Amino acid sequence: MKCDACGKDVALPFRCRYCGGNFCSDHRLPENHSCKGNLEEKQPAKMQETELRERGPAPVTILFEYAQPPRMKIKKRHPLLRLYSIAILMLIVAAYIFQVIAEAVLGEGYYSPGDYGTLLYYLTPSGSTVLTRPWTLLTSMFMHGGFLHMLVNSIVLLSFGPALELRIGRRQFLYVFLGSGILAAAAQLLVIPPDVVILGASGAILGVMGALTALAPRTPVLLFFIIPMPLWVATAGFGVLSALLALTGYGGSIAHTAHLTGIIVGLAYGYRIRREEMKRMARLQRFFFPWSGF
Repeated sequence: MKCDACGKDVALPFRCRYCGGNFCSDHRLPENHSCKGNLEEKQPAKMQETELRERGPAPVTILFEYAQPPRMKIKKRHPLLRLYSIAILMLIVAAYIFQVIAEAVLGEGYYSPGDYGTLLYYLTPSGSTVLTRPWTLLTSMFMHGGFLHMLVNSIVLLSFGPALELRIGRRQFLYVFLGSGILAAAAQLLVIPPDVVILGASGAILGVMGALTALAPRTPVLLFFIIPMPLWVATAGFGVLSALLALTGYGGSIAHTAHLTGIIVGLAYGYRIRREEMKRMARLQRFFFPWSGF
C-alpha cells in the first residue's frame, strides 16, 4: 500500500483518524500530511481560546485570585516569651550573673558596709543613700544576696507570675510587681540601720502572690512542693509568720517587714481589680437582662 503523502510503499501503513488516509511513519502525524480534518477540528478550539483571552478571566477565577491570602513570613514566638513576668525572671538571672562577676572583679569595691562609694550602694537602697539615689528602690528588686535567694524567688515568680499576668494583663501585672517591690523596700528601710542595704525581689513577688490570692483564692498550690493547700491558706500563713517575725525581731537578715508589706499591697491591688471586674459584670447584666433586678 502506498503513502498518500509521498507515494512510498508501506507494508503496515498508519491510518489517520481525521482524514482516513494511509501514511508512512514519516507522515503519520496530522501535521506532516496537512490533514484538513485536523485543522477543522482545531479551529473551534483556537477560536475559543482567542475569545476567552479577549474576554478576560471568568468571574469565578477573579474571586479565587482575590481570595488567596498574601504569602508572608510570620515569625512566631512562644506565648510565654511575650509575658513581662518571664522577662523579669530573665533580668533577675542576668543581674545575678552580673553580681557574681562584679564581686569577683572588684573585691572589696563591690560592697563594704558604710562605704557609699562601693558598687552595691549604687544598685540597692539604704537609709543613708535612698534620697540621693532613688533609682535603687527599683534596681534592688533584681539584685540578690546569693544563689539560693535568687533561686527561691525565681521559682515563686515562675509559679505565680504568668498566672496573674494572664488574668489581669501585662500592664496591670507590671503595676503590681513594681508597686509592691518599691513600697516593700521603703517599709523595710524604716526598721533597719541606715548603713544596711536591702536587696531582692521578695516583696514584689509576694505582692504578685497576694494579688493572685485576692482574685483566685482557691487556686491549688503545693507548699514546699509536697503539701497541697489552697492559695489563700499559704498566703495567710506566710503573712502571719512574717508579721510575727517582724514584730519580734527574729529572722536575722531576712526582710520580714518587706515581705508583709508586699503581701498587703498585692492583696489591696487584687481586691481593687476584683471590685472593678464585679462592677463591669453588673453593668453587663443590667444591659442584657434589665428585668433581672441587678
